[in-house]
Amino acid sequence: MANSGSFGTGSYSVRYLTFNWWINGQDIGGNYTDIGWNLVGSGGSTTKWYKTGNVKVVIDGEQVYYNSTRFNLYNGTTVASGTKRIYHNNDGSRQFSAYAEAGIYTVAVNCSGSGSWWINNIPRYLNSCNLYASASYLNTLQVSWNCSPARDWTQYRLNGGNWINAGDAVAANNQSGWFNIGNLSPNTTYSIQTRLRRADSGLWSESNTISMKTKDIARITSPGNNFSINSDSSLTVQCTNPSGNQIAYFLDCPSGTRRLTSRKTTSTSYTWTKEQILSMLQYSPNSNSISIKVGIITYGNAEYYSEKVGTLNVVNSNPTFSNFVYEDINSKTIALTGNNQYIIKGYSNVRATISTANKAVAKNYASMSKYRFVIASSQVDVNYSSTANVQATINAVKSNIFTMYAIDSRGNSSLKQISPSRYIDYTAITLNKVEVIRENGIGSISILTFNGSIWEGSFGAVLNEIKSCTYRYKETTSNTWKTGTTNLTPTRNGKTFSFSGQIKGDMGAKGFDINKSYDVEITISDKLTTATYDFILGSGKPGIAITKNGVAINGMYRESIGGALQIWNGDVYLDGKKINFS
Repeated sequence: MANSGSFGTGSYSVRYLTFNWWINGQDIGGNYTDIGWNLVGSGGSTTKWYKTGNVKVVIDGEQVYYNSTRFNLYNGTTVASGTKRIYHNNDGSRQFSAYAEAGIYTVAVNCSGSGSWWINNIPRYLNSCNLYASASYLNTLQVSWNCSPARDWTQYRLNGGNWINAGDAVAANNQSGWFNIGNLSPNTTYSIQTRLRRADSGLWSESNTISMKTKDIARITSPGNNFSINSDSSLTVQCTNPSGNQIAYFLDCPSGTRRLTSRKTTSTSYTWTKEQILSMLQYSPNSNSISIKVGIITYGNAEYYSEKVGTLNVVNSNPTFSNFVYEDINSKTIALTGNNQYIIKGYSNVRATISTANKAVAKNYASMSKYRFVIASSQVDVNYSSTANVQATINAVKSNIFTMYAIDSRGNSSLKQISPSRYIDYTAITLNKVEVIRENGIGSISILTFNGSIWEGSFGAVLNEIKSCTYRYKETTSNTWKTGTTNLTPTRNGKTFSFSGQIKGDMGAKGFDINKSYDVEITISDKLTTATYDFILGSGKPGIAITKNGVAINGMYRESIGGALQIWNGDVYLDGKKINFS
């Protein structure tokens, strides 16, 4: 590198020419150098001269001087001088050459010379420009750089996009510094390149390209997806927080109807208390399970969410329910027991009453729905009331266990069971074997036989006994019933009774017409119930009736016809005459 130079031409005798150059100035921005030059006579005496002509000077390929006129050349004579602008290469380097010739003492050119030089470089681009990762955050990347020599401006670009002013922090020598790239997305990889402008040249140099990734948001590690907890438990949430940014924990329903949010923190663990978990039930008053969501908000240039969905199960939420009362409201059974707290199996009608003082109370944000009264297989539902007594009735109860359920809006229930002060295991009176037969199978005289069972005991106010026993009859072809007139008095033997005897019919004491069949109905009652039995009494006609006076076929012998032979229904009488065969 040089800022000046010279060369001499060949000589004639002792005389020659010397070419000199020097830098007058350099323009960094314009990337050029202005040089000054002259061509001077050299050698010999300053008082003696040589005739010289055809002088030519070429600098950097350009003829800058020519003179064909001959002149006197002394030692020290300035033949020519001037300036020349030389533009440098893009990198600031430049080599140029110069050439000079002349005819010294002769007309023809007999002396020449040349030289070549590298001009001092014009500073253009940085000698070094380096970029490296410094720090990574949630929405920000910190990038450091260094260069040589000094720069006066820094820019960067992401993923090959447009250049953006860095607004960096710079060391005093302007050869190192750092800057932040903000408003980035979490957990995202970016390609970053920097360019620096050289301070003295104003030219940009691009750095290497680096890859950097922003920190991830806080994410839940526990519980996992589809977790399940009970309403009487706490819930601990754990997370990772790579960025170290402030976070907040939240608990809500996916519908967004309820959100519990913690204060901002950097802790990677948070516990929702039992009370806080329980408070979520107010948003599920009609179900024993509620879908809930736990999550974390990471605060940066925006709010970032990490969530897990699970199920909150309602437990220990049955209503509180203390008591109810009952009474028999069947006047018939009360008349027998003398006490509405006594219950006769199968016949008492029980009414339960829940007073306002004993009303059920729902728990954990549910509401009361109804009461369900259950005795054996019978049940009845009644609406809940908080301001009035509630009653439910079951008729003909068949158990001594009375159960009342208090049911809330979630279907959860609490029960209270009570038993009557006396439960009377009564069984209804029954008729077992019942028959009416004609004496000897024919004739009008009919014998009624039956037996049965009766509950033996006291109802409380009344001792059980047979209250009545009756019968009635009608011809099978008739619709009209007749009341039997025979007094039926069964014989009682503890829990059983029986009867056997002749009964009167449409023929009075003689019984029932042998030519007719009858429907007969027996009815027996105790103090509470009645048993009825139906049967048919067939006709009493014999196939052959033999008497001392004669024989009858398909019927009893009739004195009114008389004779030794009768077939009265189809005529033919014989001794009683009427034989008429056509």
